[in-house]
Amino acid sequence: MKRKGQRSEIVSEALIADYELMSQNGQINYLTEEDWLALIDYYVVDNNIEKALIISDTAIHQHSFSIELHIEHSRMLLASDKPAEALDFLEDKSFLSPNDPEFILGKAQAYCALNDNKNALELLQQIKLVSDNELQEEVSLTEADIFEKAQEFNLMFDSLQNVLLNNPKHVEALERIWLCTELSGRYEDSIELHNKLLEDDCYCYQAWYNLGQAFYSLEQYEDAGNAFEYAYLINEDFEFAYRDRGEALLELGKYDDALSCYNEVKERFVPDADLYYKIGQCYSFKGQPELALEYFAVSNQMGNLDHELHFQIAVSLGQLKKFPAAIKSMEKSIELDPDREDYYLALADLFFQADNNDEALIHYQKAVDLAPDQVNSWLQFAGFLLVTYGDEAALETIDEAEFYCQSPELAYLRVVCMMASGKRQEAILKLMQLVDSFPEKVNYMFEVMPELKDDTEVTAILAGM
Repeated sequence: MKRKGQRSEIVSEALIADYELMSQNGQINYLTEEDWLALIDYYVVDNNIEKALIISDTAIHQHSFSIELHIEHSRMLLASDKPAEALDFLEDKSFLSPNDPEFILGKAQAYCALNDNKNALELLQQIKLVSDNELQEEVSLTEADIFEKAQEFNLMFDSLQNVLLNNPKHVEALERIWLCTELSGRYEDSIELHNKLLEDDCYCYQAWYNLGQAFYSLEQYEDAGNAFEYAYLINEDFEFAYRDRGEALLELGKYDDALSCYNEVKERFVPDADLYYKIGQCYSFKGQPELALEYFAVSNQMGNLDHELHFQIAVSLGQLKKFPAAIKSMEKSIELDPDREDYYLALADLFFQADNNDEALIHYQKAVDLAPDQVNSWLQFAGFLLVTYGDEAALETIDEAEFYCQSPELAYLRVVCMMASGKRQEAILKLMQLVDSFPEKVNYMFEVMPELKDDTEVTAILAGM
């Protein structure tokens, strides 16, 4: 429920005691409008809206022309999930002040709750230009509610932005706009907005956090990590900022820094399965599979049954050359998510390392069948065939791959296969064309066949680049 202000802090204990006594005796004496409003706020803040509504009824009976009491009553009806009743109440009482912006706002919020967006927006349009700043914020927030329900996330972003440009410290708008940014994809606009907000108040931790989210989505991980760090330096209890900075550091390959960040989360907050998984990832990327497996095991024991956990366990076991266990874990990850071609590629690689080429072949084929437009799958498949089944098998696969996707890497791999099959002159001509068109990709050829670095004809071609 949206409220313009709270008076519960100033309600006296004597007033509460007097009201409770009058209520028990069944006789309510006259109270001032301010006393009634203070009592209503007290019970609302105490999460006793039903009692607040009873008090509001009595207050309206005593002060039948009080605009504010009627508005408070409608707000509580909305908060009690009674939008139809709230709308009827406001329609019935509109004679008190037909053009009052708060009455009109209340009707709009009721229509919004009833999913009547058309009437809600029409009412809001009536009061957009006549509302004071505080009420204008409520108008924009109600617009944001309407646009969110309609999945008009660009318009929702505009509404929340209007709130924040008017009031940079508005908590609800700050908390909602980062998710709205994700849904609308307006990351650049979010960066511009939050930089502007931080010029006014550089200690707004939520603005720093939202800025970090936008940078992260644009894969600007260094800036994202810095923004998340500012967020938790300002608010040391902001757990999400620690975790998300760790994620940004992982993306940057700064595994020690990420570990430090995650360990700080472990010390400051209650660790969960996801945290142990992230710590395990850090150790896996650092080439310490034994430690990684310890943390993955804890994550699993705490209830993490995610396919990515089993994938990472398989990777670590593979690093330790424990292929039967690694294969079993990779098969579990595929069982949990059978639509990931990278899992089939990883499983094929494990079978290859375990000298089981027949199974490797089956799973490479599954990977390319699942995602034929993914160049990387074809490259790995053709490279495997070149090593195990010969150049002709690899060339046939490259032909098939180029039916689905084109890439310089596939063309360079074709040159390697031609060289291996003795089609040297054809390969040299192809290489000369590729070097002209895609010189930046030539190193891929050497990754597959390093001995070509010492080939005199190849080096001569490259010297003329």
